[in-house]
Amino acid sequence: MKKDYLEVKRLQDLTLEAFDGLSAGEAGQMCGLVAKESLERGFTYQREGGKIETMSLMLAPAFFTQEQSSYLRRLSYAVQRGVDAVFKAYFKDSGLRELLPLQEEELAWITGVGKDAHAISGPIWCRLDAHFHMKQSDWKDRISVFEINSCAVGGIHYSPVAASIFMDTILPFLHAKMPATQFLNRNPDARDMLYSQMAAHVRAIGRHTLNIVYSEDTTLSEGITEGPYIVEHWRKKGAQARLADPRELYVKNGELYFKDTPIDVVYRNFELSDIIEMEKEGDDTSAIRFAFANNRVISSLSGDFDHKSMWEALGSGRFDRYFSPEDAALFKKHLLWTRTLRDLRTEGPMGGTIDLIPYARGNKDVLVLKPNRLYGGYGVTIGHATEQGEWEARIQAALKDMDGWVLQLFGAPEESMFPLFEEGSLVFKNHKIVYGLSATAEGACILGRVSRHDVVNVAQQGGLMPVLISG
Repeated sequence: MKKDYLEVKRLQDLTLEAFDGLSAGEAGQMCGLVAKESLERGFTYQREGGKIETMSLMLAPAFFTQEQSSYLRRLSYAVQRGVDAVFKAYFKDSGLRELLPLQEEELAWITGVGKDAHAISGPIWCRLDAHFHMKQSDWKDRISVFEINSCAVGGIHYSPVAASIFMDTILPFLHAKMPATQFLNRNPDARDMLYSQMAAHVRAIGRHTLNIVYSEDTTLSEGITEGPYIVEHWRKKGAQARLADPRELYVKNGELYFKDTPIDVVYRNFELSDIIEMEKEGDDTSAIRFAFANNRVISSLSGDFDHKSMWEALGSGRFDRYFSPEDAALFKKHLLWTRTLRDLRTEGPMGGTIDLIPYARGNKDVLVLKPNRLYGGYGVTIGHATEQGEWEARIQAALKDMDGWVLQLFGAPEESMFPLFEEGSLVFKNHKIVYGLSATAEGACILGRVSRHDVVNVAQQGGLMPVLISG
């Protein structure tokens, strides 16, 4: 059997050669079909003002082997256990509370759910954002995970649809030039994985139906468009699935309802801060509080602890007493060195003890500055792409910002050539890749995000790529 990295490299080379062999007419026909299928299958994004547009789908996929996928699943499970352990310890460990600060209103909301809020950790659905280099012989040593998203997680619908469009629409144009494609498998379907997680949780809490809700703020006019498509997919699998705004849920006779249907479990595409904002505006969200209190939400309250400083909690060694030795070792190996920006003596990213602020000012080329709790790539400053004066000014501004910032070791993304259809023909251009990893008992689902820019994010005009498994 070929080594994993050689198999991945072989498949990518074959794919690019196959694209290079397409005529301009074939390429144009293929890209026209891709655009049509993207719109019909909901591979779309809603821009500000409500405009729906198709997302950019990269024509060439990423490949992973079964062994690589299994290793990533193991890593994802370790991180989920780590987050759960941190959440359970949070209310009795002042060090964790300092490292993972909550707004007073958030803390009050969580503790108001019940006396033992730490006991309502429950399951989470998360995505780890990471850099992989699977075409390298040392691929296990080059996995670097830079953050976690564990509520309002995007890509659940987009990932399987990207793979489906490639297999159904793009691959037929490449078949003659890509032998043995029968050994390619679609990336595990995140919609099915989340569905199974919800079904398992329904059984775990002693309920006997499968009435589930995908809940999000339906008044928003910008963002992902996945919700209705995920709900439709779950209905086809046999669930009574509904899309509902959290303000549409209510409690009657001790039971959670949407319209006339009792609800077993809610998947939430919102953060706790969104619920608090709704309450400030006078909206009734008491049903969501009821659902959290009764362990009926995925992700549970522990999902709101997806601060970027979580990596300091997991990887610094200060809190290893909460983790198994095996998990702690994985954290130190694969989670990028991260420290909350503050006056601190700590272990540096290359070992040894450093004074954090002077180190940050003098080593911008190996560091990234990030707001602790924003997402979508906003506010991220990559040191090597920033002038020294501007870098120091941003460090100074971040030190004064009460919302908190982190420093993180820069992790180099994978770079790869992708075919693009421009001005009537295919051209090949280099792009940076960031991967998203979600895992359950069914396997690991991988989302590929691509951009020509240093910050790779769909919200900032990035694209998505199909992911396939060889085996």
